[in-house]
Amino acid sequence: MAINSVGYDGTVTESQWADMIKKVGSAEYGVVQSGHLRVTAVSGADRTVSVAAGQAWGHGVYDDFTSNTTIALSSVSSGSRWDLIAVRRDWSGSDGTTTLVKINGSSSRSIPSGRNEGPGLLDDQPIALVQITAGQTQPTAIVDLRCWSGNGGVYAQDELALAYLDSVGSQVVINGRTWSRGTSGSGGSAVWSSSAGIGGVPLFGVAKTLAGGIPDANSNFLIQAGSSVMKTDGAGYARLTWPKPFPNGLLSVTAVNGDDWAIGSSGMTFAGSGNPVHGSSGYGNAKDWVYLMAGFATGSNDGPVVHLANKIHRINWIAIGW
Repeated sequence: MAINSVGYDGTVTESQWADMIKKVGSAEYGVVQSGHLRVTAVSGADRTVSVAAGQAWGHGVYDDFTSNTTIALSSVSSGSRWDLIAVRRDWSGSDGTTTLVKINGSSSRSIPSGRNEGPGLLDDQPIALVQITAGQTQPTAIVDLRCWSGNGGVYAQDELALAYLDSVGSQVVINGRTWSRGTSGSGGSAVWSSSAGIGGVPLFGVAKTLAGGIPDANSNFLIQAGSSVMKTDGAGYARLTWPKPFPNGLLSVTAVNGDDWAIGSSGMTFAGSGNPVHGSSGYGNAKDWVYLMAGFATGSNDGPVVHLANKIHRINWIAIGW
């Protein structure tokens, strides 16, 4: 495989400059097109990955990889290991060289400590993490760490890429969420913060949830709402199914009577069923919610409160999940 590099010692032509300036000046690292330097497993080969051809840059050097490259990874005796595939740039000598390398990691899904970080000296641009598992000939997972930049923005596929795109002032979009690298205060340490992703909203605080466990502090919360005409069953229960399942879990549900004209009763209330027969749906989950409708018996204005069975009703509801 030939690697044609511009940005080490030597001259830069006009056409090379036209290609590289819009990229090397936009971000510390990147690849040019969506398929460039993509890492995939090689079917039928033992612990081997293929790195696609394409262009990439890092710290002022622009590289053109003219063909695919295969890299064989070392075996692991037990458990699993995460190895880094990287573009290595070496500025030593009279010319400088670019190569594709593997860096053995650990059982932690993270960029290995053996990665070189030395712009102008010896530096490794992360491309992918590959999981090797004992007894398996094929990689068991590949995490895409590439990033792209153009016209003022940086885009990446996985939040793990934030570990190397960590210069103060950086802004990176990952899965619809914008991450900003700032400081914790005057002279403070560098920290990442994020805005809500597309369709999501931030919440000032979050208590216990109905389903899904404890959400991550940076979760994007999603709100669904509606006004649904429903009918209870013979025991007074009905099931609401969210228009779109929440990706992870359900924070809360609020429901009120939409119009009591249809049922001919008053004092109507809604509550999660809590009945074990309905499982997690009785409390509410990422997919649906089974509720009990109760109220005063027909013709009564002050009790007793009964289950309102086989009743058509309108329920106005708001569900928050993430």
